[in-house]
Parts: sequence; structure tokens; C-alpha cells
Amino acid sequence: MVRTRATGRGGRPPVPPVVATRDRGCGRGHGRGRATRAAPADPPTASDQDQIPIMDALIALAQAPVVPIVIPGVNENKGGFFFLYGFGGTGKTFIWRTLASAIRSRGDIVLTVASSGIASLLLPGDRTAHSRFVIPLNLTEDSTCNIKQGTPLANLIVKAKLIIWDEEPMMHKYCFEALDKTLRDILRFKDTSNLERPFGGKTVILGGDFRQILPVIPKGTRQDIVNASLNSSYLWPYCQLLTLTKNMRLQGNEIGPHVDELRDFSDWILAIGDGMIGSSVDGNEKVQIPDDLLIKESVDPISAIVESTYPDFTRCCNDIGYLQQRVILAPTLDMVESINQYMILLNHNSEKSYLSSDTICSSDQTYSALEHVHTPEFLNTIKCSGVPNHALTLKVSVPVMLLRNIDR
Repeated sequence: MVRTRATGRGGRPPVPPVVATRDRGCGRGHGRGRATRAAPADPPTASDQDQIPIMDALIALAQAPVVPIVIPGVNENKGGFFFLYGFGGTGKTFIWRTLASAIRSRGDIVLTVASSGIASLLLPGDRTAHSRFVIPLNLTEDSTCNIKQGTPLANLIVKAKLIIWDEEPMMHKYCFEALDKTLRDILRFKDTSNLERPFGGKTVILGGDFRQILPVIPKGTRQDIVNASLNSSYLWPYCQLLTLTKNMRLQGNEIGPHVDELRDFSDWILAIGDGMIGSSVDGNEKVQIPDDLLIKESVDPISAIVESTYPDFTRCCNDIGYLQQRVILAPTLDMVESINQYMILLNHNSEKSYLSSDTICSSDQTYSALEHVHTPEFLNTIKCSGVPNHALTLKVSVPVMLLRNIDR
């Protein structure tokens, strides 16, 4: 199916002005409950590094001797495969920047990538792994990256001293195995022994937290998900594990009087991830949510959570700072749509609706038969992940999120 949106003059949709905001309070990859426009981040500069207190930086580096372990292998071209394991706030991003800056300061090349587009915004280069290494979207056990010998990308990889890959746990193990096969093939011409070394003897350091989202396997069982993780790959025995344990986000003075409350919440989240809280009932884990996190007295759940998260929304809906500090997370697309529609109704500015033009792809071999079965009216009713709804309603000051493909 081909779904297009009517455009105005110059090929641009005639949309009303919207407020450009960025979610800063919702963490990485959690922008489902509210639509915002994510502006591209500039590459970190030296001034960005200076904003991190020196003592916090030393504590972050002291948690795990990452730099003393990785740098010698890079300097001597010994290679190595490392995994930096730490929950959110332990300083992984700072360590990535420190490693990249230390190596690039002497003129060497470091490739920094992330598993998701939002996570990549925090790294120098702003590239996803699929984009940088041309990893296929539909992977199998025998997949390889689409990188040929002698191409500029292949030469760049040969010259690179270090590869940093953030937010690894959410990716299927086939992604790393595809990169491993490709690097072995490219680097074997430099040294034939690289054909037998993980990632062709290139120094690779991954990072993330296995407590967070693991690879998504459609209709997969727990065993399928575990089997798709990196620690089930043939590469894992070659990996050296480095661990971060101290939450650096709770060390600064800018948190204010709520530091104890935030620390308790952080400890509670970690305890859930470690399996220390909750009970198993018929194979399902159940966790008791603290009362202070629940909205108990409500007739309409949607209006209750909107009022709790966005108090006085009608008056503050034009305040960019007000929108940046709040977000509602929803588990399903239907719930996201219900919440968005409810909040759009709370906005009393003028609105305009845009309708898509849905047709059967003419390249389909059964185009002539499908054209009579799948009418435009039927196509307009299709709602699924990755395809925008038939009707798009916008209002002045309604935030909009612009997404990009993972391989761009």
C-alpha cells in the first residue's frame, strides 16, 4: 500500500505553525505518549565536556577502568571486544565521549554509533549502527553488512582505531554477527590472522543495560528473546565485561531537595530489574506499585493521567518549557491515539485536518485484482505501526515529533 499526504505549494504540507520541542524528561526512546519535534543535536564540542564537573568525571571513570583497559589495546592495535554494563545515569555517555576525544585528539578515527536514532543524538557523529555499517533490516544467521572491499566506507573502517556502539541490548545478535563477518572479511587483507579474530581484530566496545528493553521478537517466547540477545551469540565468550555501578545523576547539587526521593525511586527500579521485587504467578512476574505512583481516584483514566501530568494544560499549552518537562508513556498505539486525541481537544486553537491518498502499489503482481478488493475506503481504515493514520489533525501550538528511519 502507498500512503501519501496532500502537499501545498513547493511540495510542503500546508500545516499550521507548530512548537518545536524536545523531550528531555522522558529518557531515551520514550516519546510515545506525546508528539514532539526532535531537533537534530549538534556534535558535542569541548565546551560540552567542560560542563561536566571534574570530580563527577573522575568518579565515573573510577567505577570501571575503561580507559586504561581500552586505550592500550587501541595504541598497540591488539584489538579487543568489551561490553560496558551499567544502568542509566552511571556515566556511559561521558565515557564514550572521553574515549572518542582521547583517540581523536591525536588524529586517529573513532566510529561512534547507537542502536536507536534518539540514543545516537548523544554521541559525536549522530549515526545509527544500521546507517554506519549498512546492516540489513531483515537479518538472518548468514547476513552480512553491505560493505564491499575498496569502497570509501571499507577504507574508513580499516583506518578506524575504535568502534563504540551504545544501547546494544535492544539489538538482535544477528546485527553484531553480521558486523563480525564483514569486518573479518575486510580486515583479512591487512592481516590474514584477522579472519580468525572477533571483529577482524578491531577494538570494539559495546554498552547498555540488559535490564532494559531486549530485542523485540514478534510473538516470541521468553526463550526466543533470550536466544536473540548478544549473550547468546558465539561472540559473547570473547567479550570482556566492564561494570558501572554508581548513579552519577544523583551526585550533583542541581537536583535539589528531591534527591532522596529520586534515589529511592532509582533503587526501586533497579531492584525490579534485578528480580528482587515482585512475585511470579503462573509464570508471570507481578510487581506491587507504590501508592505514591498511582492515580487511584478517577472516573476517566485518560483525563486523570492528563490532569496529573499536565496540570492547567489549557493555559500552559503554548509554554515550550512546560511541554519539555512532561511526557505520558503508553503501552499500545491505540492508547497513544486516544491520549493524543483527548489532548488535542483540550487545545482550543484553530485546527486543520489532512487526509492521505491511499492506493495499491502498482508494482505488485496482483495489482489488477487487489484494486477491486482493496478499495480506497478500506485502505483508509488501516492503522498499523509504521504507517500514519489516514486523517492527521493539527492545531496551532500542537507539538509534532519527526522521526527518521533507523538506516539513515
